[in-house]
Amino acid sequence: MTPLIDILLVDDEPRNLDALEAILGDPAYRLLRAGDADRALHLLLESDVAAIVLDIKMPLVSGFELAQTIKKTRRFRETPIVFLTAHMIDDEHVIAGYDAGAVDYLTKPVNPQILRHKVAVFAELFRTTRALTDLNNTLEARVRERTVELERSAHQKDEFLAILAHELRNPLMPLRAGLDLIKRHPAQPPGEKTIGLMDQQVSHMVRLIDDLIDVSRISRGWLELQKGPLDLRALVESTVESIRTLFERKGQTISLTCKGEIGADADETRVAQILINLLTNASKFTPDGGRITVTLADERGCAVIRVSDTGSGIPSDKVEEIFGMFVRVERPGVSAQSGLGIGLALARRLAEMHGGTLTATSDGEGCGSVFTLSLPSRLPEVAASTGDPPPPPARAATPLRIIVIEDNREIVDLLTELLEDMGHRVWSALTGQQGIDLIESVQPNAILCDLGLPEMSGLDVCRRIRNLFTESRPTIIALTGWGRDDDRRRTDEAGFDHHLVKPVRADDLIRVLETVAS
Repeated sequence: MTPLIDILLVDDEPRNLDALEAILGDPAYRLLRAGDADRALHLLLESDVAAIVLDIKMPLVSGFELAQTIKKTRRFRETPIVFLTAHMIDDEHVIAGYDAGAVDYLTKPVNPQILRHKVAVFAELFRTTRALTDLNNTLEARVRERTVELERSAHQKDEFLAILAHELRNPLMPLRAGLDLIKRHPAQPPGEKTIGLMDQQVSHMVRLIDDLIDVSRISRGWLELQKGPLDLRALVESTVESIRTLFERKGQTISLTCKGEIGADADETRVAQILINLLTNASKFTPDGGRITVTLADERGCAVIRVSDTGSGIPSDKVEEIFGMFVRVERPGVSAQSGLGIGLALARRLAEMHGGTLTATSDGEGCGSVFTLSLPSRLPEVAASTGDPPPPPARAATPLRIIVIEDNREIVDLLTELLEDMGHRVWSALTGQQGIDLIESVQPNAILCDLGLPEMSGLDVCRRIRNLFTESRPTIIALTGWGRDDDRRRTDEAGFDHHLVKPVRADDLIRVLETVAS
């Protein structure tokens, strides 16, 4: 509802006020009456007046004197005043009236149309000014709110970057120490413990970076699930075994109970990612010697995986908060913990993308917690048993001629050493053109090509090779830090046969090269 506009009428004669009310009667106005200066000033202080219609001849305080008093107050300095007079006045009084703040003079008896027109102009000006003021106040409020949001975002960004730096430095420390140990004793192979620790830290960094990339992909709607029939029991068992050393280092016991054969139509990689986040979270907040229990059951048509621990528990008012992105909730009785605060948020989003849920419960401080993953279930499809796959050979059964095209000299050197250790012959090039020039003389079986090359991208290199060398068709393998579905589509369209995401595990590289040899 549009607020009424206040018009102040000042005259010591009530009948004159009645006449003014009759002339200016309008549903859009609220007419305020004052018979003397004191009442007029009182109404001005109480109201936001658009215009004043003021009689000049009044007892005690004249209209001129009242106008001068009004104009001395900053709040009313711009309020328009229309003087009413019953007598013609000379130029000296007219000038005095304008000096006092008048904007116009009208002679009694007042012409109703002229008065209504003049007041309507002032009322519209007031309405416009008030609207602009309201808009300005709204904009100022929004600017203040946005400023607070930006300051908060800047603080969160700084905090996140500090945490990220901390989380990346932690696994780099054992890697640095392990490499220094190897450098100190180059003739002596490092022990299994050193290699194991270094491998664990690389895996931790890869999971950390993968989580960050997945968060970005989900927020942009780029993450697509690769669903298929999934044996959850086998997945849970293999996932637990893959990180069992995590629990053994803290003397924690982990038990697994699977009630029957349970399947789901799900993305195996993403469900395993959810489980790893839940299991590492349980270990993190469970003291040394504690217990973690994993159960799998079919409940009312849903495959339900529960991860329970005997850890610090979750305060009742923080149970939902722990699923917030970049949120790190302090747990009772637990010192500051590592982590970026993205694992549980990512796990819940992945569960929801499967049409499932991820929830948490806790009986309070020191009472442990339970995380429940629920997915739509289906009967697992049993594949024909082929026995355990043979371990990858230490050296290739069929040596290959391989060209590595990569602009990072350190990666070239290490990859060359690894491939030669597998029994292959290796040539390297730091640019795409150098790699293309090598092909005719080397006649490679396989080419490992980085995508982010200078001068000519890896995609262009692959296209050039396919166009120039149509008779000898080497297997071309993309070696890249980009692993989105869209990235894989682009490498496929360019002519690559395989797409490997850095850092590449030796086992994955061996499996791809075995397909080339066969």
